[in-house]
Amino acid sequence: MPLPIIPVPVFPNVPNAPGVPQLVRTGLAGFYTPTPTLGPSVQAPLFNGSQQPPVWGVFDPNSNLAVIQPDAVFAFDNRNEWKVSDFPVQNGQFATYNKVIIPFEISVRFVKTGTLSTRQQFLKQISDIAGNTNTYNIVTPEVTYLSCNITRYEVTRRDNKDAFALWEVDIYFRQIVQVAAQYSTTQVLGADTTNAQNPAAVPSVNQGVTQSVVPPAAASAAATNAIAGAPL
Repeated sequence: MPLPIIPVPVFPNVPNAPGVPQLVRTGLAGFYTPTPTLGPSVQAPLFNGSQQPPVWGVFDPNSNLAVIQPDAVFAFDNRNEWKVSDFPVQNGQFATYNKVIIPFEISVRFVKTGTLSTRQQFLKQISDIAGNTNTYNIVTPEVTYLSCNITRYEVTRRDNKDAFALWEVDIYFRQIVQVAAQYSTTQVLGADTTNAQNPAAVPSVNQGVTQSVVPPAAASAAATNAIAGAPL
């Protein structure tokens, strides 16, 4: 039995919808619409953004200069944590819970290649800022993390292929929350020092009556002998 002949349309019946390529269609699929284009106000920011490389690094907040000069960034981790208490907080009840934010932690894996002196200088840059108490800004393309201090760094070299490259230099940071010290003075109840010679002086406080005690005879004799034999 011969197979029936199936007619093939001259144009494919492809709908004219977003995401569908512009093809020659049948008259039932609608009219041709030109591909939408972006205006100049949108094209310029997109082009400029594609021409500028993303910024990564550790910067001094005062000078906005990078404090270390790596060749590349291989990994970045940011940890944000909150502590929620699950024990009695007030009045011995469990109805109140406290949620406290913990300073965030960041780890960045840098890579440095080049000559021996270049790699030595790179490690020196890290050691110079690792031991101090200064804070630095960690810049990423999306977020800048402020007020960070180094807690430790690790250098990993896995085989002899790393003879001319520091493939893994992990630097760990922790946020430093800076607060201003607050001081207060406490006034002793019942004491008025406004008319005193020194208003800041603290008056004496009565701690109670102390009863006199007669020392033992042996202690009195030892004291008398020590005084009698002491040089004039």
